[in-house]
Amino acid sequence: MTLPDTGDGDRDGDDAVQQGWVQMARTGDEEAFAALVRTHQDRLYAIALRLTGQPQDAQDVVQEAFLKAWQGLPSFRGDARFSTWLTRIVINRCHNLRRGSRLVEPLPGDHNAPTVPSAATVALANQRWEATEAAVLALPFDQRTALVLYTFAGYTHAETGRILGITEAAAKVRVHRARKALMVRMQDWR
Repeated sequence: MTLPDTGDGDRDGDDAVQQGWVQMARTGDEEAFAALVRTHQDRLYAIALRLTGQPQDAQDVVQEAFLKAWQGLPSFRGDARFSTWLTRIVINRCHNLRRGSRLVEPLPGDHNAPTVPSAATVALANQRWEATEAAVLALPFDQRTALVLYTFAGYTHAETGRILGITEAAAKVRVHRARKALMVRMQDWR
């Protein structure tokens, strides 16, 4: 069986196509579920990485989330979009991981600037990057989650609110508070 392509234009692909995949997956169609995994895995990994701070933890979280989604598909009512439901599972997994271990380290990343005039500039850029990562990871989890969903994952305030189970206004407040806290933490880097 060939599954339809979702195209590149829409962040989540065509909702109707995805709903079809969800229905097929609910009947045990592993190929349909694999298509859903391919559609969502990169964004979910990016969210998990921003929330956990560790690539291995992020991979584990996403894998666990997909397993939980596969097992929970029969109970998925469709009240929310599949991507919203799946993102919520990832956030819950990140939250559970965070409660299990209180150690948080900054995200590793590519700190190389394309063309840098001096080693001092590179060192400063690396320090700024690490300070920013540490500041994001130091935010309270509810603020960090809202900030990551809105700023890094590209969800709207309304979508962020639905994913987190809060109002759109509450999502805006959390994002605003997170940004304000980041500004305070990063004031030495201005």
